Amino acid sequence: MYAVVELSGRQYRVSPGDEIYVEKLEAEAGSELKLPVLLISDDDGVQVGKPRISGREISARVLGQEKGEKLIVFKYKPKKRYRKKAGHRQTYTKLKIMG
Repeated sequence: MYAVVELSGRQYRVSPGDEIYVEKLEAEAGSELKLPVLLISDDDGVQVGKPRISGREISARVLGQEKGEKLIVFKYKPKKRYRKKAGHRQTYTKLKIMG
């Protein structure tokens, strides 16, 4: 069984027991979230919502907040003595899909 859920304007394909990283949410570790279902596939077949399936939600547990890898942003303009180096680390929320 799998489902496609929507969270923060993005869509994720999830199954029970999956752990996914989403953009940072203002939620405490250990709290439960209900995610709206756009598509669900199980033994009965595939069910597609317009845009969501009413009455169906997937529950997820917040495992914590984490940071991604550091990305280096380097801007350079030749012959102008312009160089700028900056780093960026995106923050993520780790979710465990309960079902």
